[in-house]
Amino acid sequence: MLRVKLWGTRGTVSTPVAGNARYGGNTPCVEVRTDDDVLILDAGIGLHWLGESLLADGFSRGEGCAHILVSHTHWAHIQGIPFCNPMLVAGNRFTIYGRGDGDNSLEGLLLGQMDSAFCPVPNFFDDRIGAGITISEIEALEFDIGGTHVIARLVHHVSGAVCLGYRLENGSASLAYIPDVEYLEEDHRGPSLELAAGVDLLIHDAHHTAAEYAPHRGCGHSSDQDAVDLALGAGAGKVLLFHHHPDRDDDGIDAVVTSHRNGDFPVEAAREGEDYVLGADS
Repeated sequence: MLRVKLWGTRGTVSTPVAGNARYGGNTPCVEVRTDDDVLILDAGIGLHWLGESLLADGFSRGEGCAHILVSHTHWAHIQGIPFCNPMLVAGNRFTIYGRGDGDNSLEGLLLGQMDSAFCPVPNFFDDRIGAGITISEIEALEFDIGGTHVIARLVHHVSGAVCLGYRLENGSASLAYIPDVEYLEEDHRGPSLELAAGVDLLIHDAHHTAAEYAPHRGCGHSSDQDAVDLALGAGAGKVLLFHHHPDRDDDGIDAVVTSHRNGDFPVEAAREGEDYVLGADS
């Protein structure tokens, strides 16, 4: 079973404004719990609020363990790390998985954003401060975290960027997470189709609307129609439109979802605070 909770659904920059109150303004972060493990997909500003929740669940006593799967190291996907308070608590254990970019290792990139020139909090990657943190550069693209099988695939975001999508399988439950992707060529669809094949829930980039996409082609993001087409092609059970554009308010997101309601396929927009339970009937 996979229990999913959304803590950050916004793309690019946080937008804590009244018009975004329903779908949320925090950048990407998704909590996935199994019977034994806490897995976290991306570490945007939503990670701060997830961290506050974790403090009420053993992490305040230094008894917590969590695994963070980072899609890529653009700011919107890692800036929650310095503000994740459970990482300041000795005894907690975090493993951060992902890939570096070119000559820059994942560890080097994450340490870089913690430099005091940019970051106002202590660098808890230093072993003398806070939780035990392991940074794991993904080599094999399939591995296990406890009872969860993780499949990672390189997806096309922007030229030169290393970006991973993830598939999680636990028992009969399955989830695919593809937050930043663009299909400029047919070959770009292959990794996403593999990740999303038959999943219960697909969380997919829908930064643009189909109507506005053309002038933004090449900027590294999909439209809502791209997300729905990918989900249909992969045979996913449901798609959540994710990585909402920072300038799109709740009413705008509602309009996007409404435009898909005449079809038979379930399309929803990712909403902060929403919960999903996958594989509960198995």
